[in-house]
Amino acid sequence: MKSKPKIVLLYKNSTYAEYFLNTQRRFSRLKGLFNSEEVQRFRKTHESHFVALSYVEAVLKDAGLKYTKLCRGTPFNYHRFDFVITFGGDGTFLEAARNVKKQKIWGVNSDPKWSVGRFCSGNPKNFKSMLEDILKDQYRTKIFNRLQLDFDNGTQGIVALNDVLICHQNPAAMSRYNLKLAKEKEEQKSSGVWVSTAAGSSGAIFSAGGKLLPEQSPLIQYRPRELYLGSGLKYNFTGNVITPKQEFLVTSLMREGVIFVDGSHVCLPFSFGTTVKIYKSSHPLKVIWS
Repeated sequence: MKSKPKIVLLYKNSTYAEYFLNTQRRFSRLKGLFNSEEVQRFRKTHESHFVALSYVEAVLKDAGLKYTKLCRGTPFNYHRFDFVITFGGDGTFLEAARNVKKQKIWGVNSDPKWSVGRFCSGNPKNFKSMLEDILKDQYRTKIFNRLQLDFDNGTQGIVALNDVLICHQNPAAMSRYNLKLAKEKEEQKSSGVWVSTAAGSSGAIFSAGGKLLPEQSPLIQYRPRELYLGSGLKYNFTGNVITPKQEFLVTSLMREGVIFVDGSHVCLPFSFGTTVKIYKSSHPLKVIWS
């Protein structure tokens, strides 16, 4: 690794800090909704998280490494940094993964007993030894393919590591859209359509009936959910795997359509007549692994 890499340490805040330590009046009612044992559980995970964060910072300093520490959700220019360390779980990792281009990224699960960290090979127990190996260039890199989303209405393109959900902004409303793959086109009514990478194939798209793919496969897959079958409607595009060279186009037939990217934190408007082109990104994610 570069002798003095420019490092950003992206960490998540705790639920306890966000809600129970928040002095705003709108959060004061929460204290009456949970019993003392429940509040104590939130407090313990909060303390464990920040004790571990302090330890990680101490290890970085002992190694003579300078870093910029930023809380998840803070906007900044990722291109200023050579190396990205996320400290939290998959949510924190996915936020960084949407913004990293060519840099390597290392996910550190702050509390494996509590936090889900499928993409995180690090944790407080192995952080020091893994960092020593990384500095000696004695580490493994996993390559994960990502989705690229390009819009025809001027909306800035975005990448996704896991999946995207295209649907109406109201979950109770019907989603209407056109799908186009190669020269075939089909109008659908459903509860929305999932498009997923191989890395995301074990998540929501699998629960919707999709296929489980090897996590580093270059294949993409789509799957409509709860297709409307009234009036004898039949569909050809009911879910399939797409090759890396194929482009999947979706045109909105909704006035209030949206696209959720890698979960619920990024929600893009997808209004009537807008087309999004989805394909395999030319910049796969390079993830530090143990």
